[in-house]
Amino acid sequence: MTIKRILIFCPIILILFLIQSFFWIPTYEDQTKGNPDRLNRYITASIGDASILNPILAADSASSDINQMVFEGLIDRDENLNFRGRLAKSWEIYEEAYFFINPDSSIMKKRRGRDGEDIKALLKESIDKADSFNESTKDSLKNILSLEIIPSEKKAVKKKIKGEEVEITLNPPPRIKLRLKSVDQYLFKNLLPILGEDYFSSFEPMRYIRLPRGKNISREEAERLLPPYEHNPVILFHLRDGVRFHDGHIFDAYDVKFTYEAIMDPRNLSPRISDYEPVKRVEVIDPLTVKVIYKRLYSPAIGTWSMGILPEHLLNRKALREEG
Repeated sequence: MTIKRILIFCPIILILFLIQSFFWIPTYEDQTKGNPDRLNRYITASIGDASILNPILAADSASSDINQMVFEGLIDRDENLNFRGRLAKSWEIYEEAYFFINPDSSIMKKRRGRDGEDIKALLKESIDKADSFNESTKDSLKNILSLEIIPSEKKAVKKKIKGEEVEITLNPPPRIKLRLKSVDQYLFKNLLPILGEDYFSSFEPMRYIRLPRGKNISREEAERLLPPYEHNPVILFHLRDGVRFHDGHIFDAYDVKFTYEAIMDPRNLSPRISDYEPVKRVEVIDPLTVKVIYKRLYSPAIGTWSMGILPEHLLNRKALREEG
């Protein structure tokens, strides 16, 4: 009985206490009558060295705030957090995907093909009959704009094996290049009903890698050198014409490429390398068009190009030597 009374009266007492406090606790306006300083507004400051006016080197908040007032990016966000053009007036996002012709796959052995023309013809036939496949495969097939066979290209690469830098020769088979309307992360999975479940898993990269005598690499390392397939998302930026830097020099696509290369230059120790490490390369198509090709799927890609663009003519190695 005692516990029942406690459970009934305790909430009532608490409610009465809260109600009575309404009548004697002063409001914020009443408090300012005796202390007008309470109405003063304070500005939150940021700690950091704002003297480093270089967006690829500055990582502290103070420098970043000032950099946003000095440097302009290709894009930024509007009040609704949607991307909008700044130095870039527009952009296109699509994908260039690749996969190797695999003579070890069941379908290649069945067709007795070696040069990839059979695979190309099979894919073209499948595109024409896309509606006969399941929904996901149909969507991937209809997303393909073009097919192209890329001939085999022998090349040498340098790689460290057990601390020693050695030269490795790669002599891979031809590849199929797919130009897609949009990025398709499920493309290769959706092609398995056409190519066969074993097409990518049976690809043997070690067959196409020649190592110096006595040197070995793991299968995982071999697949990094020659992956059976590759996603290459692309952002094609169209730049604004007539934009000038503070000294009147015209801004163009070479400044964008220079900024990317400056970030990736290990001598600069940029804290933003991780944002651009997924980039395979940056190509200048013409002074007002720059093509950014990624080596894998990378969802934050477009957002990284809000980075302030540097003036190449003032900060390239030749200009810095002359200034020094």
